[in-house]
Amino acid sequence: MNKRMALLFSALLIIIIVLAAAITRFYSDSGQKISDGGTQSVIAVKVGRDAEGNLLFQDSSGLYGVADSSERVLVSPEWKNLSFTKSGVCLAEKVIDGKNLFGCISYDGDVIVPFIYSSIEPNFINGCVFYTATVNSDSSVVIYDDSFSPCLRSAWKSIKTDTDSITLETEKGSYKYSVNKEGFAFSSASVKGKVFSSEFSMDITSKVLLSKLTVPMIEDMSEYTEKYLEYAFTEDLSRLDGIKCSDNADFTALFENNSRVASKRLAKIKEIYLSVVRSEDGIPHYAVSVSADTSVTCKNEDDTLRNLRDVYKAVIGFRGNSILDLEAVSGSFEQSEPNYPEPETEAEHPSLGENSSALKTAENNQ
Repeated sequence: MNKRMALLFSALLIIIIVLAAAITRFYSDSGQKISDGGTQSVIAVKVGRDAEGNLLFQDSSGLYGVADSSERVLVSPEWKNLSFTKSGVCLAEKVIDGKNLFGCISYDGDVIVPFIYSSIEPNFINGCVFYTATVNSDSSVVIYDDSFSPCLRSAWKSIKTDTDSITLETEKGSYKYSVNKEGFAFSSASVKGKVFSSEFSMDITSKVLLSKLTVPMIEDMSEYTEKYLEYAFTEDLSRLDGIKCSDNADFTALFENNSRVASKRLAKIKEIYLSVVRSEDGIPHYAVSVSADTSVTCKNEDDTLRNLRDVYKAVIGFRGNSILDLEAVSGSFEQSEPNYPEPETEAEHPSLGENSSALKTAENNQ
């Protein structure tokens, strides 16, 4: 080997050594050791392992991280708390703007569930696993399935769990779901409403009906019914604002264009229920039926006023497959005029007939 070749060989050997040292340092820094002189392990306490052998650990400051089965760090120790789940993500707690907030991260450190919750709790009912997450800002509750996908609805006012069911509440109603290993099944609904001073509760227990509906659909139908009834008694078209309806929707007021009716007032909603209606357009149709206890002031033939009170039935029609296409199609009362009493006759009031005859006799004698 000549001198030139020896120098070239020496240079190549130096390059190989430098590259080897760099590679070793790279894997050391990205693995179980961090830069604190390059000698101190980031893993101070081994907390536990999941089914695949991944390690949950704490560093010397007590923060949590995740390492693989070879104890190479996957998630850096920056979390106040971490816990494994069966879905391959970690429940995580972190201090953000001075608040302890909860969310979920993957083993790559990606955020799966946003850190907006004051708590995330697992629930085990009838073989079903789900999580309830309480929003920090308003204490509403979001439900996640065991894969941490939101389910049922975006947020609820509160949740109550039972041995085989959960009851979810909104500002408008209460909704019960039976729970088993297959998931959730809508079992009953009770939505509350108010028209003027008359409050009502629309209860639904039909499994067939509930299988076609969602909570937003029920609450929209209840709200649209309120708006229609306000219009029906006031004939103020602005009361219909906010109703999503078809182009050919038909809404008529109570006793519309009846010249004998001087005024009408809703005294009480005696009954209200929701039902499925047969349709021929391939779209589900529904009807809300209302029995309205009504006070009516009407004109007699001599233009004097008479107060009448009776119960009149209204039907509000809807169609739609979901909240996205739900619309009102009609609203009307079954009767076009009040139930006027039958005129009184002498046969019904014989005493009045006798007095009338006596009066006529006295007049003739005079």
